[in-house]
Amino acid sequence: MSNWPRISVITPSYNQAQYLEQTIESVLSQDYPNLEYIVIDGGSADGSAEIIRRYGPRLAYWVSELDKGQTDAINKGLRRATGEILAYLNSDDYYLPGALQAVAEHFRSEPQCDLVHGRCRFVDQAGTKIGEQFGNIETFCEILDLWGVWWQRRQFVQPEVFWTRRVTEKIGPLRDDLHYVMDYNYWMRILKAGGKVGHLDREVACFRRTPEQKSTHSARVSEELLKVVETELWDRSTEIPWNERKRLQGQWLYQRDFCPLAERSVASQESKFRRWRRLGALAMRHPQLFQVRDFRRRLFGRLLPF
Repeated sequence: MSNWPRISVITPSYNQAQYLEQTIESVLSQDYPNLEYIVIDGGSADGSAEIIRRYGPRLAYWVSELDKGQTDAINKGLRRATGEILAYLNSDDYYLPGALQAVAEHFRSEPQCDLVHGRCRFVDQAGTKIGEQFGNIETFCEILDLWGVWWQRRQFVQPEVFWTRRVTEKIGPLRDDLHYVMDYNYWMRILKAGGKVGHLDREVACFRRTPEQKSTHSARVSEELLKVVETELWDRSTEIPWNERKRLQGQWLYQRDFCPLAERSVASQESKFRRWRRLGALAMRHPQLFQVRDFRRRLFGRLLPF
């Protein structure tokens, strides 16, 4: 057992009994020789606690009690976890056979890595494959680039990500004030702290798409992502190359300020002159906008007749 690093997997659970057993089985059936599996249920009323209780003897720890939500549950698990490698697996997702051993072998072969991810398989409610994703991010600047990287299918998908205890000890727990993007924020903080990324070119986990999941609320997810990135882009202590900072600030301003202002102006049927004056004043206050291609196109009337 000592030849294999301990992997701690945390499953936050709340009222997903229809998927929970498959999630638990996918972890325990890995037959990984040094596994610590922790399940934190938020006081489910759908039979989840009974499912977890049946597996209790094979779990390192479990509890079913009221909590403050998903992030609180994950942080509870992290406080109990003792593994060298850490991960969390939501109660509607699941691992594929051999995933934990492959992850451990990758960390052993590349001990400098702080975050390792594989391929993630997207499945529907019945578990049928509907797509896959293999992230391609290595630097802090790349993960901040929502427009050219994160939203261009280069992002990490949460269940395929594993990270080291040493980096958690450096950056602390997940932010419990974030409702949708606490995982994105955590990967961002790992890279900001100098964490090295490793890529495992095999499917390791399945992300189940369901109508109920939080990630389907795209507008709210986008808004929270923009708030997280805003803090980094305008914090002078954040180490980002000057040209990258201005370029990304321009993208942020274009999406968050310019486009809504233009849409409100059109909706209220303002005159073209008044619209130009408003948008021009915004551009003069924030010259970073001129680095955004779509802004330049719109400025010269190629897309919208301002």
